[in-house]
Amino acid sequence: MAEMDVMLDAVCLAARLVLENGGETYRAEETVEHMCRGFGMPKVDVLALPTGLTLTLAAGDGETAHTRLVRVRSRATNLARLDACNTVSRQVAKGQLTPDAALAALRNIQKTPPPKALFSVLFGALSAAFFCVMLGGKLEDFIVSLLCGLMIHGAMPLYNRCRIPAMLGGLLSGFLTAQLALLCNLIYPIHLEPTISGAVLPLLSGLATTNAIRDTIKGDLVSGSARITEAVLTAVLLAVGICIALSMWGGNI
Repeated sequence: MAEMDVMLDAVCLAARLVLENGGETYRAEETVEHMCRGFGMPKVDVLALPTGLTLTLAAGDGETAHTRLVRVRSRATNLARLDACNTVSRQVAKGQLTPDAALAALRNIQKTPPPKALFSVLFGALSAAFFCVMLGGKLEDFIVSLLCGLMIHGAMPLYNRCRIPAMLGGLLSGFLTAQLALLCNLIYPIHLEPTISGAVLPLLSGLATTNAIRDTIKGDLVSGSARITEAVLTAVLLAVGICIALSMWGGNI
């Protein structure tokens, strides 16, 4: 019974890490199935959704099935954790790790600190500035878009500390981006369209859209619909925030 609990803890934690760090739902299900086969437990039924996971595991020979429900409340993109989790699941599938060793390795992955906020802010701002150039912005637009990127990516840790929902955070980011761009336009004329568009492009849910398409192709229609809804709402709220800021300036743009 204790070994069964360890197996369940290991596979549930692996699936949670996949879902929390940008993995597709079918990948979480395949991770559970591969690990269970590696542990010698081929009888497993698993259903993964973007917000949770349910699995039932049975050893066979008439033994009682064991069921776990895992709730996923936070989702982000951390490809380093995702890759490390995939490495552990492959080792388990090849029989190279015991349940205890796999669980310990996965807990170490879970404790891995996220990238430093300074790097996230810096590279987010640079991506915003270069998106601006890609959309036809000039040097002054590049600088303003860089400032907008620094502001909105620097505000994200504050959103997390204040427990502001991600969707509302997108609306605020769109509003703040447009306000800063309009203020800079008063000081020195810039091209607002590439400046604002470039600044908000890194905030769009490209990964969620990609995962939605892949989940739908794999037949996970519920997960695909949920993810594409998330992506569309994020884009709409960004646009709403920008529109609110533009409407406040009226004819002074």
